[in-house]
Order: sequence, then structure tokens, then C-alpha cells
Amino acid sequence: MGVRDQLRQASSYLRKLRLPLGPDSYFQYKRERNYERKQADHARWHAKDSAARERAEADRERGKAERERQYDERYTRERGGDIARERTERAEETEPD
Repeated sequence: MGVRDQLRQASSYLRKLRLPLGPDSYFQYKRERNYERKQADHARWHAKDSAARERAEADRERGKAERERQYDERYTRERGGDIARERTERAEETEPD
């Protein structure tokens, strides 16, 4: 950073110090508008982020419910097959040859 850039920054800083910052000044109005705009942007971002987190949580819950349902179906099918196999084995054991 050269001397010229440092002088430019210093003069900008001093110029800002001389600005009228009373309650009725344009610069105070401009500062408030910028503050409100940034607050609105932050609120919008926060709402968008919250909505995205809620959607992700809902997706996880749906996925969990789907996995549980598939597990129950698979368990029922496997248990039905086991019961049928046990019945045939018992029937074969009790049949006199």
C-alpha cells in the first residue's frame, strides 16, 4: 500500500468525521436506512435458513418412517416364511413313514 493510498484513506476518514450527524441530517437518515436494510436482509436469510432446516428435518422424519415401514414389511414376510417352513417341518415329523 503506497503513501497515496494511505493519504486517500485518511482524507476519506476525515471527511466522514466532518459530516453532520444530527438527528435531522441526511447522513443520519442514510445510516438508518442502511441499518434497516441490513436487518431486513438478515431476517430474510434467517427465515430462509430456518425453512430449509425444517424441510430437511421433515425429510429425515419421512425417510425414517419409510425405513421403519419397509422393515416391518420385510419382517412380516420373513416371519410368514419361517412359520410356513416350521409347519411343513412339523408335518413331516409327525407323518408316519
